[in-house]
Amino acid sequence: MNVQKKFFRSFPRIPVLGYAVRSLVVFLFLVSPAYAGRVVHYKTYHPGTGEEFNRFTCSSEKNLSGGYQVHWVIEEGGRVTEEDYTLDEYFGTLRFRVVNVDEKTDYIGERKERLVFIRGRFKGEKIERTMEIDERPFYYNPKVGLAAFVCSGETQGTFWGFQNKELNVYPMKATNEGPDRISVNGKDVEAIKIHWTIDDFRSVFFKRTYWFRGSDGLYLKQKTGGGKFRELVSEEGGM
Repeated sequence: MNVQKKFFRSFPRIPVLGYAVRSLVVFLFLVSPAYAGRVVHYKTYHPGTGEEFNRFTCSSEKNLSGGYQVHWVIEEGGRVTEEDYTLDEYFGTLRFRVVNVDEKTDYIGERKERLVFIRGRFKGEKIERTMEIDERPFYYNPKVGLAAFVCSGETQGTFWGFQNKELNVYPMKATNEGPDRISVNGKDVEAIKIHWTIDDFRSVFFKRTYWFRGSDGLYLKQKTGGGKFRELVSEEGGM
């Protein structure tokens, strides 16, 4: 017997109550997401000095459209930046909002086919901009967006990225450099090493190395400038 039908048959003796409860159950079956959210925490530090520079928290869960809702929080120097993303099922960015009260920043962005729109305020200045892209995926935050590329097993892919200091889009390229064993929060783990750079002559000025978990594309670690690293500290829940 179907479990849902068997459950509903437990209410026949009290018609009104049974109808109400069944309606509630049907509603929950329809609108409650059948997934567990995930919260992960990161820190940026220098391995030589042990100095810690900032903390990141990422909360994510599936939405009813089959994509994802992500809340990304950066705490640095007593200031907080909050970023919210709506992603498609392949982790491409559809909409985003960035808020930093201390810096008088609050802007929203949206991808519409081959255009990216942003409007609001950035460091106290009013902004309104339209940028052209093509059909390739757009990632506001590649730490989240590259998950699908990592899980695909492809060796190389091209995308659009966003420079949040210039508020501009750039053609980007990711290269899967294969499995790599790294230390994350004091533990040795197997990861996938990804090289991320601008997909034109400017690649000499911008290069990033990321490590992701191969099973689900979770961002684990990053090598940043000045000998610093950013890495996973803890994880709660799962997608």
